[in-house]
Amino acid sequence: MSEEKKLLTRREFLVNAGGVAAGVALASAGLGLFVPKAEAEASGLPAYPWLEYFNKPLDVEKVRQLGKDYYSQGVGCAEGAFKALLDVLGEPFNQVPGELLYFGRGGGVGWATLCGAVNGAAAVVSLVYGRNPAGTAIINELFGWYSETALPLWDEAKSVAGNPLCHSSISNWVKASGKKSSERGPRCAQLTGDVAAQAALYMNQTLAGTFVPAYKMSAESESCLSCHKDDTIGKMECKPCHEDAHKR
Repeated sequence: MSEEKKLLTRREFLVNAGGVAAGVALASAGLGLFVPKAEAEASGLPAYPWLEYFNKPLDVEKVRQLGKDYYSQGVGCAEGAFKALLDVLGEPFNQVPGELLYFGRGGGVGWATLCGAVNGAAAVVSLVYGRNPAGTAIINELFGWYSETALPLWDEAKSVAGNPLCHSSISNWVKASGKKSSERGPRCAQLTGDVAAQAALYMNQTLAGTFVPAYKMSAESESCLSCHKDDTIGKMECKPCHEDAHKR
């Protein structure tokens, strides 16, 4: 690859991606774009990972607003967070189609599993850092922050999910707000922006060398896992789903 790496338009990106299909894999969960170096050089695509292209701080508030706007346009929480971060990262990240994360809306096509906003933001972190442990640390912290923080940040009706699941997030918000789940649109738009912005903040801190992970599993859940280490895995708090487990 020459010293000045060629950055492609969206159209050129997609054409080249089709021409080197054997060397390009778009992960179904949206967790990366992999191009072997030799084929990347031949096609003009930057070799993955793209960490070197993340070389200046992100505008956190711009990410927040874009995430909110994209959700409001109807693309969903996962694609909204994904596109917001890609847009602010710029080349070559913004050449990745945002539709890659459309499946993540509603916790995965409405299954209410992993919150789409978390899913989309984590996908961008993975795209930037690849298998670098720094990316894993950011995503782990993002999951913990989401689980413990009253969201949306700037909404009067906010709630703590207790875990990164869409199901818990929506259910707890319904209880806190007195509204119906069908009325979640404005709330989820703001939440999408907040989650994408938090990921941008952690990325900026990592770039500056100031990122210090703070999330730690509770002693209670660690105690649970010490007994159940052979029949389950996970980092989520146990009581939201298993509060009466030891009473039976």
